[in-house]
Amino acid sequence: MTLGKKKTAANVIRYVVLILVGFIMVYPLLWMISATFKDNSEIFTNMGLIPRTFSLNGYMNAFNDYGGNINIWQAMLNTYSYVIPKVLFTIVSTTITAYGFGRFEFVGKKFLFAVLMGTLFLPQVVLNVPQFILYNNLGWVDSHFYLPLIVPTLFAIDTYFVFMLIQFLRNVPKELEEAAKIDGCNVFQILFKIICPMLKPAIVSCALFQFMWSSNDFMGPLLYVKTPARYPAAIFVKLSMDADTGFEWNRVLAVSLISIVPSLLVFFFAQDSFIDGIAAGSVKG
Repeated sequence: MTLGKKKTAANVIRYVVLILVGFIMVYPLLWMISATFKDNSEIFTNMGLIPRTFSLNGYMNAFNDYGGNINIWQAMLNTYSYVIPKVLFTIVSTTITAYGFGRFEFVGKKFLFAVLMGTLFLPQVVLNVPQFILYNNLGWVDSHFYLPLIVPTLFAIDTYFVFMLIQFLRNVPKELEEAAKIDGCNVFQILFKIICPMLKPAIVSCALFQFMWSSNDFMGPLLYVKTPARYPAAIFVKLSMDADTGFEWNRVLAVSLISIVPSLLVFFFAQDSFIDGIAAGSVKG
């Protein structure tokens, strides 16, 4: 066998293995989609992707109200009414914080950075009680504007994103900033006109992570949202599984699928920048 044929055979085997592994990984999602079109009795008796009896009952029942004046559309509107501000405030606060730690020298910098990194290892469950007491004393619990979920993101509480942006910032040549200073740019102009465009892949990655994590967050809304009409999609999905309706799995899966569609769309539209950000983060400056 010639070298060319060996290379072709190796490529064929490689792609076949990748396709099989990819299909195995995506199969649960494909099964979930197909299960929404099955009868409730067929879901656990037919593991195939093609329903024996095609049914739209799951989607028709998915639009029912649960837990009072709330439905899937209202729940999704509630979700993104605080998820989008969280994403925007997180990007702004973490970018400014990372820029400060990555480019400036000030008294106590190493100590403050160590404290910042230390919070990365602090489990959220440890903070739930003191945070709830604080927000309750401030009158923010069950706020119409989801203040306990949004306001903390103004203070760069997501340490992972700060660390991630600092690592990216180390790959940005300081000569660009020095040239901008010579041209008369101040600190904020350098940040928004020089640094931010260079950090775009990293910022998109942070935004995607925050968007998906906030959309899937269950504990935060469970603690701070008390009015059923303001429940987000994560809690609405749980409500659709309660007691007397918990066994209608086609409806439960339909509700779950509808709730994750925006996250999937956002990821697919931004995947190029996301991949660039992940790849750039693996390169040492």
